[in-house]
Amino acid sequence: MVFSVNKKDIADKLQHLMNVIPSKSNMMVLSNFRIDSDTETNEITITATDLNITTFLKITANVVENGSLLVSARHLADIINSLPDLMINFSLQEDNLIIECGKSKFKIGFIEASLFPEISFIENEMEYTLDAQYFKKLISNTTFCAATEAYQSICTGVYFKIESNLLTMAGTDTKRIGEAKLKTKFEINEPYEIVLPPRALNFIEKNITQDVSDITIKFDERRISFYLKNILLLSNKYEGKFPTYTVAFKYLPDFTLMLSKSALRDALRRVSLLSEDEDKLITISMNNEEIKVETFISDRGNAKEVISDFTYDGPEAVYCLNSRLLSSLVNAVESDDVIIKMRSNVEPIWILNNQTWEELEIRFVVMPMRMDRY
Repeated sequence: MVFSVNKKDIADKLQHLMNVIPSKSNMMVLSNFRIDSDTETNEITITATDLNITTFLKITANVVENGSLLVSARHLADIINSLPDLMINFSLQEDNLIIECGKSKFKIGFIEASLFPEISFIENEMEYTLDAQYFKKLISNTTFCAATEAYQSICTGVYFKIESNLLTMAGTDTKRIGEAKLKTKFEINEPYEIVLPPRALNFIEKNITQDVSDITIKFDERRISFYLKNILLLSNKYEGKFPTYTVAFKYLPDFTLMLSKSALRDALRRVSLLSEDEDKLITISMNNEEIKVETFISDRGNAKEVISDFTYDGPEAVYCLNSRLLSSLVNAVESDDVIIKMRSNVEPIWILNNQTWEELEIRFVVMPMRMDRY
């Protein structure tokens, strides 16, 4: 194996690939990148897997000699990240991979490529092409709502559903929901549902840059693949049934509040500074004249902020909310103003953008807390 590649073409991509490498595994081989060089295509292919997510990355290089090997992912990424912005030369010397760049030279051990797990591709001939920038919005508005606790294992995934004219993604930790829908055409007879690891989708999001226009999807009963501009990602589905989160959208809220996103975001941030509990509980009181954002109960003292520039068509009301969860949804809103729709202080609260897209529908939900429990 002999090839050379410019640092700018490989460094950032390897850092993204590191997110696929498992932090802990009984199979030490999974801590390695597989590298294949090809003189015919003048490309190298770098593969990373944790057996649930597999990513193939193709990079244009000056390939002098074909070859395949496995090398420590962490060491390779750290070495390349440390090098100057020059051409990097790779070659083999006995049982070592030689990496040279400028005045720097590294010699690291490698192992046989045959030890790497065999990865099969999806054989389904049907594939679907989507607008990559819209797909990026679906990811960014859902994955952050997925649960992080292991006891909610199915909720640590992101729901993904394909219908004949709609692609739906949703994430929930049972206390908040992020749902995004893309209107598009699929030649599909029956709806296809799968729950995916957020790491896979976040990897795709990071690689959808401004120059990436399309993303291609293929799937079978247990796996789905995404292809975009020299990157192929394969992901297994989560086992289990995703919660029926749509019950939160069953009834249209009666009342609407609209106010500045920045005013609400800053008020939540400041008031929650004195909230002692892990849930960061605050109350939001509203009437036609003012909105008060206030620390719920705290031995440390009290914080209150008043917002006077808003519109509201409902009755006087008080809501107890987790400010951390509410802030995450407010921050995801892309418009200058945020729309909040309510029904009562014990029912789901909708958080919406004050703008619409022809192809996209994005909405969030946060569940209020019962004040009589505290």
